[in-house]
Amino acid sequence: MYNKDFLRLVLADSKNLLELKNVKFVHIPVFDELSVKKFWPMMKSDATFMKYFPDKLPKGRLPDREYFWNVFNTLNEDYVSELVRKANEQRNMAARQKEDEQVMQVSEDWWVKLNAIPFVSCKFCCLLDPL
Repeated sequence: MYNKDFLRLVLADSKNLLELKNVKFVHIPVFDELSVKKFWPMMKSDATFMKYFPDKLPKGRLPDREYFWNVFNTLNEDYVSELVRKANEQRNMAARQKEDEQVMQVSEDWWVKLNAIPFVSCKFCCLLDPL
């Protein structure tokens, strides 16, 4: 991420570095909706944010994921926590929908018919004394 050109800009006060004690470290889940590829184009227009990144990256390269999110979290902690909360909420909702699809619904008529017939489990049969 850092190279001599970026370090020159830092020393010339064109770019900034965060002191380690001021960084608000965050662990971001590896979700597609929270990828650097998705957020990097949006953040390029933010001058405050871009003070911590080189002006140019090698073609096809993105900033380090951990560095990107730690800087983003340090500058916009509430926004990042809201992004993570929403992403988790969407994931959990999708999981709940899958569970709901697997649930079998029974009509009232079938419920009465099924409850009218005695149900004997195979495990229960093994415990019974046939004599």
